[in-house]
Amino acid sequence: MKIKSTLLIVFFICSLGLSAQYFSLKRTDWTLGLSSHIVVDGGKEMNFPFQTKAWNFVPYPSRLTAEAYLVKGWSVQTELAYTQYKVGNILDNVATTKSGTYFGFDANAKFAMSHWTKKRGWFDPYLTFGYGYTMRSLAKNVHTGNSNLGLGCNFWIYEGFGLNLQGLGKFAWKGGTKSNYSHYSVALVYKFKP
Repeated sequence: MKIKSTLLIVFFICSLGLSAQYFSLKRTDWTLGLSSHIVVDGGKEMNFPFQTKAWNFVPYPSRLTAEAYLVKGWSVQTELAYTQYKVGNILDNVATTKSGTYFGFDANAKFAMSHWTKKRGWFDPYLTFGYGYTMRSLAKNVHTGNSNLGLGCNFWIYEGFGLNLQGLGKFAWKGGTKSNYSHYSVALVYKFKP
């Protein structure tokens, strides 16, 4: 499984590199973001609004994103995220007895739904999917790859500054369905024009 996961990640990174050369990132918009986020990792993510013991977060911004627009509504985004598990929180359907660490790295493709309307305004929803790596120090499988699928929206407020909301389902490659988790974030973003 490790070889398969490694090959898949290498393939994805190489295809991002080829895409970057083909679409010439010198002429593209870049968007950077800094956010707070919640990792919901209780093993029963459908209970998100009610099972607050499965919410894991820190009281300061701990997620960084960088996004490059490619063409026809498509962009690629990478992110680094960090948080902590508190004693007594639920992880994979089990109460934790000590504190722990979460670290995630993701590379996702995004499609802006405003591409269909031919107009990008202040409200800019999108679909996102991709792959990532997760390190959860208290999980049975500490290191695992994951597939991502989610929705998000940018609210462009003033001259490149905006607010980003995103919800992402993360499907772990090891540990079964109880190892899947979800990831919710609120970010301040800034778009650089070429």
